[in-house]
Amino acid sequence: MNKFLMKALWITVLCWCCYLRVQAQQEPIYSQYMFNGMIINPAYPSMDESSSLTAVGRNQWVGVEGAPKTATASFYTPLKASNTSIGVSLMNEKITVNSQTAVNFNISQRVKLNEKLYLALGLKGGMSQFREDNLSLTTTDPAFAHNQSYWKTDIGFGFMLFTDRFFVGISSPTFKSFDLGNSVNKVVVQSHYYIQSGYLFTLNEDVKLKPNVLLRMVKGTGFQYDLNANVLLKNLVWLGASWRSEKTITGLIQVQATKNLQIGYSYDSPMQSNLKGAQTVSHELMVNYRFSWSKWKVVAPRYF
Repeated sequence: MNKFLMKALWITVLCWCCYLRVQAQQEPIYSQYMFNGMIINPAYPSMDESSSLTAVGRNQWVGVEGAPKTATASFYTPLKASNTSIGVSLMNEKITVNSQTAVNFNISQRVKLNEKLYLALGLKGGMSQFREDNLSLTTTDPAFAHNQSYWKTDIGFGFMLFTDRFFVGISSPTFKSFDLGNSVNKVVVQSHYYIQSGYLFTLNEDVKLKPNVLLRMVKGTGFQYDLNANVLLKNLVWLGASWRSEKTITGLIQVQATKNLQIGYSYDSPMQSNLKGAQTVSHELMVNYRFSWSKWKVVAPRYF
């Protein structure tokens, strides 16, 4: 097979994979979502009494040219004793010739139901810029004769019911999207829905177990799920494993480098791959820093 046919085959396979991704899961998939919950549920910041800054970098399908690469940064903080939290998140993702840059603002409010149980509501709103580098395709199709750039706004919401040992959440971080201006080849953004839950078991003084489950549904498709279990050793190291319904297994490790700084890494591997000759594994690195504005207030360990 000559180089031209090989290149054409790779472009066809990659575009088909990206087409499936757009149809089934337009939002980025994160393996360490259980430690970066505001991205999935806008009510998540109400579970934390400390300020938090998180950065995540994800390299998906290593070895495949044009495969998804995602970078996010998020920050949230409580507003004194008001039980209100505010936050902001930034995201950039590139897939083949398509890229997206988004900024979103977040507000959440929690209500105390009894001595241990809380209910939180979160709202999210923001804007995204989509760009298409069509000229790099070197195609004669007039629909791709020029680069494209357009904007969308979106709104989302989430609910959280939680204690210091348990939580269950329902959310739609991309509930409704609106076009700004006119453009060709616009992406049709589908509504995304999530249900997630977790529980913390204390096995002994040095070992804690935290199982998690995440269900996600995109309009027009069925449910997908992620089953996860993490073990915390001496409040210093998290070791975890996940099984995703897309037949992907994940291993992760989180290290509490200091009382404020947490560093995590995850490795995804598909049980089978349709992209022969490529590794198709994914790497994800997360850095989280939690702090309090008051030097007299101790930053409590974060289990969720």
